[in-house]
Amino acid sequence: MLEILEIIITFAFLAISAELISRGTEKLEKFMGQGMAGGIIMGLLTALPETIFVIVAVLRNEPYVALGSAIGGNVLLFTFGVGFLGLYFYLKWRRSLVIQEDYAVEHKFLIITTVALALVILYGRLNLFTAIPLLAIYLYYASYRVRKFAKEDRDVDEKEVLKASIYLVFGTILLVIFSEPFVDQIVLLSQQIRIPAIWLALIITPLAGEIEETLSAIRLAHASTDGGSLAIFNFVGSKIENATVLLAIIGLFSDISVMPGITELIATVIANVIAIFILMDKKLGVKESLSLLFLYFLIAFLSLYL
Repeated sequence: MLEILEIIITFAFLAISAELISRGTEKLEKFMGQGMAGGIIMGLLTALPETIFVIVAVLRNEPYVALGSAIGGNVLLFTFGVGFLGLYFYLKWRRSLVIQEDYAVEHKFLIITTVALALVILYGRLNLFTAIPLLAIYLYYASYRVRKFAKEDRDVDEKEVLKASIYLVFGTILLVIFSEPFVDQIVLLSQQIRIPAIWLALIITPLAGEIEETLSAIRLAHASTDGGSLAIFNFVGSKIENATVLLAIIGLFSDISVMPGITELIATVIANVIAIFILMDKKLGVKESLSLLFLYFLIAFLSLYL
C-alpha cells in the first residue's frame, strides 16, 4: 500500500508539471507559433529527463542503458500516445484533430531522422561518424525554426512571456525531480507482481517514462481545438530530438555496436514510418487513432507470446 501511495503522490506532481508546461507553452504559442513553441521549446523540455539520464549513463560507461532511454519512448508515443490523443480529441470536440500551421517542417525532418536511423542500423555502430550527422540534423531543424520565428512579425507581450517562463521553469523542475522516481516505482511494483521482463522493457518502462508528455498532450487537447495540434508538434519535435541528439551524445562518448539494441532501433524506425504516413494529411481521425491503439496492444501481445 505504501508503494502504491508513493506512485500516486509522484503521479500527482507529474500531473502538476504537465499542467504548468502546457500553460507555459500555450502562452508562448500565441506569438511564437506552434512549431517553435511545441516542436522546439516544449519538445526540448519534455525530453529533458531522458536527456539527463542519457548523459549520466554515458558518463558512467553504460552506453546501452543510455540507448534504451534515448529511443524507448518513440514506439509508445507514435502508437499509444498519438492514438489516445486523437481519440480523446474526437470525444471532446466531436471532430478529427487537424494539425495547424506549417507542419511540413516537422514532417520533413521526421522523414530525414527515420532515414538516418535506418542508415545507423545498416552501419551497425554508434560512434563519432554517426554522432556528427545526427547532431547536425537536429541543429538544422532547431535553427530553421528559430530563423523562421525571427522573420515573423508577431506582437510580443512581455508580461505573458514572463508568466510563460515561470510556468515552464517550475514545470520542468517538477518533471526532472519526479520523472525518474516514478519510473523506478512503476518498475519495482511491476516486478513485485511479476509482470514479464519483456513487458517491462517494451511496455511498462516507456509508458511510465512518457506519462508526463502524454498528460501534457491531453491537457492541451482538452483546453482548445488548437491544443491538439500543438501536442502533435510536441510529440514529433521531442522524438526527433531523442533519435538525433540523444543518440549523438552516445556516439560522441562511445564507440559501440548497435546489435544489442537492434530490436528497439528497428521498432523505432517502424514507429516513425507509421507516424509519417498517419500524419501526412495533417489529420488524425477516429479510424487512425483506433488503429494506432490496436497496434500498440498488438505489440504488447506479440512481445509476450512470441
